[in-house]
Amino acid sequence: MDTIRRAYNTVFYERADPRVKDWFLMTSPWPVASIIATYLVFIKVILPRFMRDRRAYELRTIIKWYNVVQIVANAIVTWGIMTSGWTTTYHFGCMLPDYSMKPEPLRMLRFLWWTIIIKLLELWETVFFVLRKRERQVSFLHVYHHCSTLVIVWSAAKYVGGGITSFSPMINNAVHVIMYSYYLLSSEGSPTIKAYLIRYKKWLTIMQMIQFTLMLVYSAQVFLPSCPAPLGVTFMYFPNVIFVYYMFYEFFKQNYQNEKAKLTLRVRGD
Repeated sequence: MDTIRRAYNTVFYERADPRVKDWFLMTSPWPVASIIATYLVFIKVILPRFMRDRRAYELRTIIKWYNVVQIVANAIVTWGIMTSGWTTTYHFGCMLPDYSMKPEPLRMLRFLWWTIIIKLLELWETVFFVLRKRERQVSFLHVYHHCSTLVIVWSAAKYVGGGITSFSPMINNAVHVIMYSYYLLSSEGSPTIKAYLIRYKKWLTIMQMIQFTLMLVYSAQVFLPSCPAPLGVTFMYFPNVIFVYYMFYEFFKQNYQNEKAKLTLRVRGD
C-alpha cells in the first residue's frame, strides 16, 4: 500500500508543474476523473432512460448559442496560446516548456488551462445528441474522442504547460473555430448557404485528419536525441492521436468514399 501511495504522490504531485497545484481541477486527477465517469453514466444510462418514452427535443436556440460560445472561446484561446510564445519567442524546433513565473510562460499556462474548460464544455454535445434522439451520433469515436482529449489536455497543463506541448491545442482550437462556424451556418443559414455548405461537409473530417498529421509530425521531434523534452505525456499522446486518426479515417471511408461508390453504381445502373 505504501508503494502505491508513494507512486501516486510521485506521479500526481512531485512530477507535476508546481504552478498549477492550487488551480481549479488541477489539484489531483479525481475531479476530472469524476466528471468523465459522471458524463459516461449520464449519456449511456440516465439520459437514454429519460428519453425512452419522450419525443426528441429540438434545442435549436440552445445549440445556436452553444456554437457561438464555442467559436468565440476557441478563437480567444487560440489567439492567447499563439501570442504567448508562438508569435514572440517560439520556433518550430524543439521548444522546451518554461516552468518559471515570468509573465509570458504563465500566460501560456493559463490559456492551456482554459483549453481544459473548453473540452469540458464540449461534453454537452453528447447530451444534445441524446436529447434530440440522434443515437447514431453518439458513436464510440465521438465519446472516446471527447474523453481522451480531455485527459490529454489536462495532463499537458498539469505537467508540461508550454513549449512543444502547446502546438497541438493551438492547432486544435483553431480547427474548432472553423468547425463550429460551419455548424452554426449550416443550422442557421439560408437554404442557399446550407445547400452550398453540405457539399463541403466531408472537408471537416479531412481537416481533422490534416490536423492530426501536423500534430504527429511536429511532436515527433521529442524522440530526437537533441530534444530533451519531457516524455511522460508523450507515451499517452501519440497512441491516442494515431488511434483517433484511424477512427476518423474509417468514418471518412464509410460516410463519404463508400457513399460515392454507391452513387456511382446507381448512376451506371450496376
